Amino acid sequence: MIFLLILLALVVIVGGVIAVLAVVTAGQRRSMAEENEVIPGTPTRAPTAWARSHDVEAKLHRRLRDAMTALHAVAAYDTAASLSMRSGLEQSALAVDHHLVAVAALPRPHRERQLPEVTLAVETIEAGVADYTTATTKPDLSALEADLTAVQSRLDAVTQIRRTLDAS
Repeated sequence: MIFLLILLALVVIVGGVIAVLAVVTAGQRRSMAEENEVIPGTPTRAPTAWARSHDVEAKLHRRLRDAMTALHAVAAYDTAASLSMRSGLEQSALAVDHHLVAVAALPRPHRERQLPEVTLAVETIEAGVADYTTATTKPDLSALEADLTAVQSRLDAVTQIRRTLDAS
């Protein structure tokens, strides 16, 4: 009888440990998926392995994620134009990230032909975020509209790069 009680206690303890491990593992997976998002709250098609990978595509993905983190950290003077630019930068980053996932799935020769264009798109988005930060954090709101033209030119450049990638 004592043997059965000990066996039952062991089964309960082992079951509890397994349940705790399952909950912790699920939490870690969810956390990695959230950490991998380019824009917080917007799921990405990028593999979760890219959160730690040293592949070129993974590094470019993380650069996009970091640029969007910086964009969201800006204490901007919001106007209709600045909000539009911010939204444009976010949408461009998502679109480039989708291209990046598609490029990563290509055979090596095709991927190597596409990577310079995707890299240029990532660099342009990063520069756009820098321009946005400069433009929207100045206390002189009269100069804001003029400064946002630099951001718009970056967005136009990303759009052109995306068209090139679509045509390839």
